[in-house]
Amino acid sequence: MKKYSDCSSQSIKSLNGVGIKTKQLFSEIGVETLFDLLSMIPVDLVDKSETLDINNVDNGESVVISGEIVKTTRTSGIRPNYILTIQSLSGIFTVRFIHRIIIFMNLQKGMRIRVSGNAIKKSKKLELIHPEIEIIKDNIQLVDIIPKYSAKGKISQSKIRKLVRQAFLIFSQEYNFTPLDKYFNDQFKTMSLLMAMKKLHFPEGNYSNACNEYVRARQRLVLEEIYLHKHEFLETISKYNQRESFLLSVDSDILLNFYSSLPFQLTNGQKAAVTDIKKSFNGSKPSKVLIQGDVGCGKTIVAIIASFHAILNGHQCLVLVPTEILCNQHFQTFSKYLNIYGEVCMVSGKTSDRDKIKIKHRIAKGEISILVGTHALLFNDYKFNSLALVIIDEQHKFGVKQREKISSTYNKQPHLIYMSATPIPRTLALVLYESMNYITIEDKPCNRKIIQTKTINDRQREEVITLVNNHLNQNMQVYWVCTRVEDTLDDDVQSVKIFSETIKKSFPKHKVSLLHGKISSEEKINIINNFQLGKIDILVATSVIEVGVDCPNANCLVIENSELFGLAQLHQLRGRIGRGDAQGFCYLIHSCKTNAESIDKLKYLENHHSGFDVAEYDLKLRGTGTYLGNRQSGMPDNYRISNINDIMDNITYIKRFEYDLPSSKIRELKKRWNIKKANEIQL
Repeated sequence: MKKYSDCSSQSIKSLNGVGIKTKQLFSEIGVETLFDLLSMIPVDLVDKSETLDINNVDNGESVVISGEIVKTTRTSGIRPNYILTIQSLSGIFTVRFIHRIIIFMNLQKGMRIRVSGNAIKKSKKLELIHPEIEIIKDNIQLVDIIPKYSAKGKISQSKIRKLVRQAFLIFSQEYNFTPLDKYFNDQFKTMSLLMAMKKLHFPEGNYSNACNEYVRARQRLVLEEIYLHKHEFLETISKYNQRESFLLSVDSDILLNFYSSLPFQLTNGQKAAVTDIKKSFNGSKPSKVLIQGDVGCGKTIVAIIASFHAILNGHQCLVLVPTEILCNQHFQTFSKYLNIYGEVCMVSGKTSDRDKIKIKHRIAKGEISILVGTHALLFNDYKFNSLALVIIDEQHKFGVKQREKISSTYNKQPHLIYMSATPIPRTLALVLYESMNYITIEDKPCNRKIIQTKTINDRQREEVITLVNNHLNQNMQVYWVCTRVEDTLDDDVQSVKIFSETIKKSFPKHKVSLLHGKISSEEKINIINNFQLGKIDILVATSVIEVGVDCPNANCLVIENSELFGLAQLHQLRGRIGRGDAQGFCYLIHSCKTNAESIDKLKYLENHHSGFDVAEYDLKLRGTGTYLGNRQSGMPDNYRISNINDIMDNITYIKRFEYDLPSSKIRELKKRWNIKKANEIQL
């Protein structure tokens, strides 16, 4: 049997009509080869079925009309118009070109054309301005269903369609089969890759059938793309597991003594997480753990116990955090529990160059057991004497390329623990973290109360001020979150700088302070420390407080323009309160102009308090997620077609994927899809 052709790797420059400039434009949207072009599937199918009677067309309605040009007029003046008078089967209408008319002056009397655009109706006269034009030639039937591509305004739709036709002709002439055609047909009853390409780019039949076939065809490409990415994922996991790491065993009696020294009891979720991590440390192979836990579930103490394993075995630990505030807080917490076992040190943006040099020297000699730092550490040459464990808190805040710098520079692979308080939906996690140690902590310390959440229209601001005053009189502290630092022309959106003055006037007896990203790191830490010491009553802040601010007495949170935040972020912000024994109160203020759908989204938080439930609901609302790949939003850059909904919708299929093809065939297909080798699986 003939081996399937890889003509698809042929450069698009081989196509007629692709010169240097066009090739460059295609490169800018990620299209280099014929397969790239054919896998740039349409984002929509446009129905070009004719409007039967132009007399029944409404103003602004989208119309498709064909007819013969019976008159052309070029108006006079500095900016002339070019006007076509067209006779259709149901009457006469006009088409007007206002600018760049030279392009359209080839349209002359006697020609038959089809126009598509929005109708402008004045005194029963119909006109279209700058519609799409197709010339009707003798004996050539125009297509009624037209694919529409996302070309980011760089290349015309007509040019893309012409080049796709050329590419498909070459692909189909040399196509015999792809190794996955039979597998996907046997397992999932899909069409061949060639048929899928045809259905996507050259829809036939009526519009409804064409759309149904489009869905089936796209599914075939989605399955192949996810199949190949999953193979790369599993292959990388396998290679990762072959590397040597550190055995980090600790005697049970020593652990129990450590637990008894803590001023609180571990929850069942924390105990289960520690047991899982302990098991993963009991071999010479590197472990990779993702700890997912809701805000306030106590992930930090689990990380501290993991670090305890490392330093008790004479090794070192690196703790990476995304912000200066969280860095300072973790340094204090890790020091509190572990300083008697080994020295804990901190490096942040405010650490002097002189101190950094000293710390580097002591790290290399093994004198420092735990180093807590921000991402600044990733861009400096810190060489550990024996780095056995890397902990990354709020892992989604770090770019993938940043994280790759951590674990690839040592002979022995350190164990990796990622922590996040932005829960990934359970169903999605089943696929994303298959074959990985995925731990969830779903309970919270027994003294934590459910936060009372209320959605409030900004016209009811006086009610909020009264409620907050009551909380202040009960010696509570308050976070008041705004979306922006600076004032803008949008009067409906609050900024911390302007709004803090309003707050001071509303609460004249209370100390109000301001916190946002443009304040220096040292000043931020001072403000947080003063807030924790009770010297500040109301902290007016941006979402900079989302991570790393822990003040047990702050039990009231007000969020301005809450409709502008994502649900996951609102839930994360809500986690700043209710961290002690007292009841927490959260008020979500929204603009009176907010639509009903957005208000329903906010009201969801009134009755749902689990981060996992919120994440699941948020995923359904947004359609795509922020959980994969190089971009911290949506899918990875090298996913051409698939989105997170595709993974969610095809979980059953994905779990059943089998990889019986020869490795050479898999490599060939990955090359076609331009799936790069991953030296490190990233979460």
